Amino acid sequence: MVNLARWILGYVKFVFIGGFNDGFVNMCYEEKINVHSLKENGGELCGECLAREYIRLHSIARKNGGRIKIIKKYGFIFPLLKLKNRWGLFCGAIIFICLISFLSGFIWNIEIVGNERISDAQILSFLEQNGLQRGASWKKADKDKIENLLLASFDDCAWAHINEMGTTAKIELNETVIKPEVTPKAITNVKAKKDGLIVKTSVTSGWQVARAGDSVTKGDLLISGIYDSEKKKGNQFAHASGEYIARVKEDFSLTVARNQSYKLYRKERVFKKISFFGLEIPLYIIPYEKKNTELEKSCDYLKLNSNEIPVGIITISERRYTINTKTLSDAELQRLADKEAEKKISEDYSEYEIISKKINIELNSEDASVAVKMECLEDIGEEVPIKIKNK
Repeated sequence: MVNLARWILGYVKFVFIGGFNDGFVNMCYEEKINVHSLKENGGELCGECLAREYIRLHSIARKNGGRIKIIKKYGFIFPLLKLKNRWGLFCGAIIFICLISFLSGFIWNIEIVGNERISDAQILSFLEQNGLQRGASWKKADKDKIENLLLASFDDCAWAHINEMGTTAKIELNETVIKPEVTPKAITNVKAKKDGLIVKTSVTSGWQVARAGDSVTKGDLLISGIYDSEKKKGNQFAHASGEYIARVKEDFSLTVARNQSYKLYRKERVFKKISFFGLEIPLYIIPYEKKNTELEKSCDYLKLNSNEIPVGIITISERRYTINTKTLSDAELQRLADKEAEKKISEDYSEYEIISKKINIELNSEDASVAVKMECLEDIGEEVPIKIKNK
């Protein structure tokens, strides 16, 4: 505590030169000046004292035939003394502290946790209608009332609490537990949804009709949900299910134009704005273009207690471009058509196991016609409900 007090008040390290050291020390104690850390080195006497008492040491040094000089200054007060004539900095610091203290009484961030079925957008819209939003005062936000309204307005909300965490309103929710509805499984058949040659079967329930090696057409019965039982009389009903892997044929066609348009980008430019509580102040004179331009916007806001406040820098990256057209040669058109065909196969047939494929490309004066034929492995089983009439 003593060292902390000395640092706040400020203290100096000094040296007494050219005089009677013992007389200097005795007179300091007679004048009740607290000098400490005294050390004699080569006839010079070094010591420390509070900054406010140092001025009194000059007369004592003269009376003892010497002089004193400051070696080093310590403490909080000395950096402030350098700014004693710069009142603008003090005023700015005071205004800044007052502004931060004032803004800390408002809500600048809303965090929602615990919600799954109720969306963030629904909750934020509800809070805004009831006076809890960014920029709203904590004093005017009736948290208890809003918590009760949340429970009354959302059937899926079982518990709600609003925590005040600095400038952040943390909305904590617990949603009701939905009991799973147990519904009896429907009576179904499994039928083929495509033509194909069956290579592998796996029946989970029901009576197997088609087997590996059979060729089937669309609509053929694969697994029956109605069957006879040796143990029970009459027809038995089941929810037929299973997997039927078959070799199937797939084909598609597409057209690729010979004249292709592409973007030619120019040099990227960066624009900045100051964002101050929703007000955007541009730091540029010539505005950025909006036509034939790709813009990317990012915001870097200040943080208070790890929470963002709506004061910061907005950065806008501008990429201008011109649209050019190129007429492809036969070789270029061939490569592009093949690339587009492979792209469609990877996007539309990613779940298929492709056994073989044939890509046929026909080049014309204005475009290329692409025809693709493939043989794939696919589960062609499809559950179809059985309608049973009650007598």
